[in-house]
Amino acid sequence: MADSNSEWIHSHGILPIPRALGEFRYRIYFTPRDRQARSNISWLDIDIREPTKVLRLSKSPLLTPGALGYFDDCGAIGCWIVEHDGIEHLYYQGWNRGVTVSFYVSVGIAVRPAGDPDRPFERIGSGPILDRCMEEPVFISDPAVLIHNGKWRMWYQSGRPWMRVGDQLLPSYDIRYADSSNGRHWNLTGIKSLSFEHPGEVAIARFCPLQERDGYYQAWYSYRGNDWGYCIGFATSTDGERWTRRDDQAGIELDPDSWERSMICYPYVFDTEMGRMMLYNSGRYGEAGFGIAVLDQA
Repeated sequence: MADSNSEWIHSHGILPIPRALGEFRYRIYFTPRDRQARSNISWLDIDIREPTKVLRLSKSPLLTPGALGYFDDCGAIGCWIVEHDGIEHLYYQGWNRGVTVSFYVSVGIAVRPAGDPDRPFERIGSGPILDRCMEEPVFISDPAVLIHNGKWRMWYQSGRPWMRVGDQLLPSYDIRYADSSNGRHWNLTGIKSLSFEHPGEVAIARFCPLQERDGYYQAWYSYRGNDWGYCIGFATSTDGERWTRRDDQAGIELDPDSWERSMICYPYVFDTEMGRMMLYNSGRYGEAGFGIAVLDQA
């Protein structure tokens, strides 16, 4: 997927986000890296009837790294898009290179009018809306946001203490829940929506919730250990706050003999004219780009 000859699409293609354009066409937002390994946000268009064929590719990024010294000067990673009152809200993860640990991350918002998918997003301000604080002292990142009955609901990656493994410092994180009345100022509830269950598990990422017509919730996500790569898991919930893991029902498994290589991760599940689909990354943390699958659940 990545165009290695481009200055700003040089490698990777993580956290794909689909948005319907109509008549079977979908715009897929994704985050590549430039030649300095900085993250920026791009897009491509597909026809869901032939989804592996790229119809159109962005000629410029929609959101670039922030100014030097700001929370996102090493990159902006697109996480979730929500439309409200005619405005698209892009929740993104800004990051900096660390000193004592390898990175620092926090959450920002960029916006644009709905209905103009070629228009770049503009930050609502120079700083993050969510950052390290008393409730989240390690880091806060990778939000998923839904609006229901006027309440904004967020599931985010909550940093656990960093771990020293041999000569490496490695991050650990699970999923927690927040809510808001306006999508910008958030109440960090402290609710642990999804935490570790498998032996050696240390990380849960890219939580993708759906509220079904019966009111129940389903979610897909990726989980890993320090000694094994990401798998895709599945959970259900009656209230969206606390979830029951049912990872054997995720509907997708790794094919180690394919382009997926050693892991599959960062799922986004969405309903289309052709059925329920999943976008997901593979390779080492998305270095192989992203693919699409018809979700197969019993």
